[in-house]
Amino acid sequence: MQERDDEGMLMSTAQVFHEYYAALVGYACKFVDLHTAEDLVQDVFIQAHGKLPRNPRSYLFRSIHNKCVDHFKHQAVHRRFVQDSLLTQQELEFFHPDAGHKSLLEASDERSVWEAIEQLPPKCREVVKLRYMQGMKTAEISDAMGISSRTVETQLYKAVKQLRTMIRKFSIFSWIFF
Repeated sequence: MQERDDEGMLMSTAQVFHEYYAALVGYACKFVDLHTAEDLVQDVFIQAHGKLPRNPRSYLFRSIHNKCVDHFKHQAVHRRFVQDSLLTQQELEFFHPDAGHKSLLEASDERSVWEAIEQLPPKCREVVKLRYMQGMKTAEISDAMGISSRTVETQLYKAVKQLRTMIRKFSIFSWIFF
C-alpha cells in the first residue's frame, strides 16, 4: 500500500517500516526485552501490511502498545498453565495409585502422618480424609463438598506441603528427644 509522507510524496510500506522501526522498537523496549520488542514490531507490520492509514505514526504506536499488552496476557496464561501442570505433576507423583501415600510414610511412621493430618486446617483435613481414607476421586470430593475440582486439587497440594513440613519437624523432634 502507498502512504504519503509529510511533503505529500508517496511512501511504500517498506519506507514506513524503515522510518518507524527504530522508534517502535525503542517504545516497545519500555515494556519488554529487545528481542521480544523486535518480534512484536515485525508482527505489527505483518498484520498492518496493506492496511496502514495515511498517517501511520499513531496507528503503529498504539498497535505496539496493544501487542505488548497481549504479550503480557499471554505470558500470564502460560505461567498459570505451567504452574497448574507442575501442581498436577507433583500430585500425580506423590499420589501415584500404586504407591498411595507411601512416599510420605517413608519419611515417617504412619501414626505421625495421621497425627499431622489431624492438625491440618478443616477443609484440607476433610479433603485428605475423603481422598485417602474413603478413596474418593477429585470429582467425587468436589461433588460431596460442593467445591470445584480445582479447589480440591489445591487443597490436596496445600495439605501435602503442610504434611511434609509437619512430619519433617516431628521426625527431627523425635530423633532429638527419643
